[in-house]
Amino acid sequence: MRIEHGKEYGVQKAAVLAVLRNSIGKPFSEAEEVWPLLFYHLPPEFLSPDGHETPEERAIYTALQMYAVCMQGSAVTVKSDPTYKGSIGRSLRSGRDLENPAALNRKFRALISSDTYEELTHHLRQILKAVKSHTGMTINFPRLASDLLYFQRGSREKLYFRWAQEYFSYAKPADGQKTEDTD
Repeated sequence: MRIEHGKEYGVQKAAVLAVLRNSIGKPFSEAEEVWPLLFYHLPPEFLSPDGHETPEERAIYTALQMYAVCMQGSAVTVKSDPTYKGSIGRSLRSGRDLENPAALNRKFRALISSDTYEELTHHLRQILKAVKSHTGMTINFPRLASDLLYFQRGSREKLYFRWAQEYFSYAKPADGQKTEDTD
């Protein structure tokens, strides 16, 4: 689904994003207004055969909601790039204020200590709201959906470790160039 390119089903991007934001906090089974947006674009193997949401549906639904949160506001500075190689950990690293990273570090630690999917998505939404005004932050939302699926399949510790590696690591400049942390 290419929301960022204008019209989708004859509806403006802002309306699609509003529908997604309004679905936050609702179980997917109760978000009827989102179903036409999502079901049309999902491959058949991701769709539930029995009326219970699949992990794929849930992960994509959540990633779209996070996209809608990041794109809210008149001065959107988050770039959605499906070719971006970093995880959400690296994206958030670029949003840290290196003079005082303590507040974001606390939010990040809460994120990576989440025990349930609901807790994870709550903390993810809160941290994205906190850093979305950072100029130049790039997020690979399809990768985020993949990571959310990975979490649901029982690989929480490995996922959190990878996110933490990218968040806390120091990106060394290559050949005298600035890193995303020093721009």
